[in-house]
Amino acid sequence: MPKFKEVPTLKSLSLKSIGSLIVYLTPSIMSRVKLSRDPQKIVLHLQRTIDRINDTLVSYVPYYLYEIMAVEVLKSVKLLIEKTKKNYYPQVSMAHFLTEMNVVVSLTEVVLNPRLKTVDFSQWPKIMRYVLYKNLNKLRGLEVLNLGSCTGGWRTSEHDKNILDGIKIMKNLHTICLCFDCSDLVIQTLSENCPNLQNIDVTSSRSVTDRSVPFLLNCTNLKELQLYRTSVTTSGLARLISGLPMLQNIGRNDEFREIISKIHHITGLTRLETKDLPTESLRLLVNMLPNIEYICLFHDIVVADLSVLISLTNLKQLKLLSYAFYQDSLKQLLEIQGKNFTHLHLEHVEEMDFNVLLIIGKSCPKIKSLVFYNCDFRHNNQNINVQPILSSKPYFHSLERIFWVVDSNINHLEFILSHSVNIKYIHLGSSTGITHGNIVNILRVNPMKCLEEFRVLYSSDMSMRTVQLLLASCTNLKVLSELESWQGIRMEELKVFKEQIRRSNFDLDIRPTLSFSS
Repeated sequence: MPKFKEVPTLKSLSLKSIGSLIVYLTPSIMSRVKLSRDPQKIVLHLQRTIDRINDTLVSYVPYYLYEIMAVEVLKSVKLLIEKTKKNYYPQVSMAHFLTEMNVVVSLTEVVLNPRLKTVDFSQWPKIMRYVLYKNLNKLRGLEVLNLGSCTGGWRTSEHDKNILDGIKIMKNLHTICLCFDCSDLVIQTLSENCPNLQNIDVTSSRSVTDRSVPFLLNCTNLKELQLYRTSVTTSGLARLISGLPMLQNIGRNDEFREIISKIHHITGLTRLETKDLPTESLRLLVNMLPNIEYICLFHDIVVADLSVLISLTNLKQLKLLSYAFYQDSLKQLLEIQGKNFTHLHLEHVEEMDFNVLLIIGKSCPKIKSLVFYNCDFRHNNQNINVQPILSSKPYFHSLERIFWVVDSNINHLEFILSHSVNIKYIHLGSSTGITHGNIVNILRVNPMKCLEEFRVLYSSDMSMRTVQLLLASCTNLKVLSELESWQGIRMEELKVFKEQIRRSNFDLDIRPTLSFSS
């Protein structure tokens, strides 16, 4: 059986109750606002009330708990906004409704002050983000600012002014994300006012050009710089890679083949994401980046010999798209250097068969994460019997995560899971062909005591018997998802199971997600 939910601590209950308190105060704030008919007095009274609540929270909530409390309050405000929206119907006065919405949205401000260290705009609905944008100048203590996609490319002078006024006072800022809407002026302002910057992500911001390069070079503490789909040229990128001594990651860059030809020396890059590197460029890369730890390569037209990467002794994570396992010498790379690999992601890789799994299992004893996505598995070993292999060698004993979205012989998957004694996360696609019988075979050999998440997007016959078998064997299971797509489960059975989880207070999440994130 799954574990029971932990009893919430008094601290967590207290912090959540502050959000409930803000919601509880809303009707009294609303009633006072409605007493006045002067718009200016309404705005003034509302702002004074918000400021009083803000001051109270600052005075009574310990500094080290303020961040957690702020998130709980914002969650409560988000729910209150959704509830207020649902209360609207055509017979309600539009003026009355807009007044209510204005009050509840303005409550976003009650936690905005210099004590906040992290703000992630992507967590909150657009109607709350507008309030956050307007009040960036109150957040001078921020260390991490995730503005997400901001307006999604539809920039306005008002948004630019709010962002510039905010970051001018954020002296402690070390991480910022502003996709689509960043500009050379924003980069200049960051360079001049944020001396501790370490991470910048301005992906898809076409207004970032080579004019930003001198300002970025002044950010000598930069470790991560994401400039994918900006207007910075390869010459500008070459200057940045050569001139930033602490730089470890430049994100995805499809022109790295051209960039590397313009650089004579690279200091500390440890991550690389690019495409179409021929063998000559790979050799150059190996010479310039001997300490690289993560490589993501997309193969389109250019043929490359992956065995060139054998000399990269620090390489731990490898992601390959559209390669051929044998033809591109991935086999040789894994056999010689696979002993250091912890993460392997193979997407649209051809020439896959059961021997590939044996090679990975034997050559990569430290592998923790394994992804197979739309790989071309050969169906020439339909009658593989994995049982004799089980006792021979400890394949996949370090594996903790597997993401398997391929159409292959089910014995391939059964082989991996039968060996993965420390597996924690399993995500299986809709065409794996897994059945109740396969689960029985796997659990007979490997009870998967460490398993925490099990997601199967489709099964033709897995049923509540399968569910009970998993719960009995996998005692650490916390997520059992996509049961709606298991053809052996009726909706009535699922309702009964949900009620059983609620009554028993099991710490088990069975909500569907249909997520393909790896």
